[in-house]
Amino acid sequence: MPFSYNAVWEDTVKLLRQHAPLLAAVAGVFMFLPALLFAVLMPPPQPQGDDPARMFELIMAFYRQAAPWFLVQGLFSIVGTLAMLRLVFAPGRTVGDALVQALKLTPFYILLSILFGLAVGIAGMLILVPAALIGPIAVLLVILLLFAPILYLIGRIAPVPAVMVAENRRNPIDAIRRTFALTAGHGWAIIGLIVVIAVVAVVAVGMADTLAGLVFILAAGQEIGKLLASVVASALNAAFATLLVMLYAAIYRALAGTDSIAATFE
Repeated sequence: MPFSYNAVWEDTVKLLRQHAPLLAAVAGVFMFLPALLFAVLMPPPQPQGDDPARMFELIMAFYRQAAPWFLVQGLFSIVGTLAMLRLVFAPGRTVGDALVQALKLTPFYILLSILFGLAVGIAGMLILVPAALIGPIAVLLVILLLFAPILYLIGRIAPVPAVMVAENRRNPIDAIRRTFALTAGHGWAIIGLIVVIAVVAVVAVGMADTLAGLVFILAAGQEIGKLLASVVASALNAAFATLLVMLYAAIYRALAGTDSIAATFE
């Protein structure tokens, strides 16, 4: 089917408007609150002096300590994503029903992510290890050469959560096969659309976050200002995540056409 950027974007905005209250409720609990708690309870290390080695040690220590919380936040994000897609593809259902069905699909989505990650990782290692034996320049060249194929794969696999929810495909291999069938011939178009929207959104969120931080710190002081800035940053990131989920739903709807069937899960 033809893939139009304008049509997909218009459908994304339409989905956001149609389901805004329910999407906000899910995003608030599963994306906003975890991000806010993480920002408040696990703040990243601040630059100390001009010693890059010391700063690197602090950053690595931070990520080691924060790793379990990253996993929890990621799990919440997966459940929230699947629940929002459920609300889109099974209209009229309650948030509670969407969450129940999202929890049912979560183990399968995690398994799919692990399988896909392992496949990409093993393929990358098979290429990088021989390159490492040649030298660092060869490794750099291989990484540059792999950049485009990885972007292409992201474009081909992007609608997979929508495929799993809309068509109730719990078998990870089946979901990947169906997604690849839908996105055939559209990999570059899909990743191009995602990159354009992501870049614009990231720049806008970053500017708004920085401006809000400066204003709040000047108006309310260092401690309260940072807290208010964290609230704004978490809200903006949750809104961005919701936008991406609706974009994936719109991409699926554009590609599946009349085959876009809402799953019943019964």
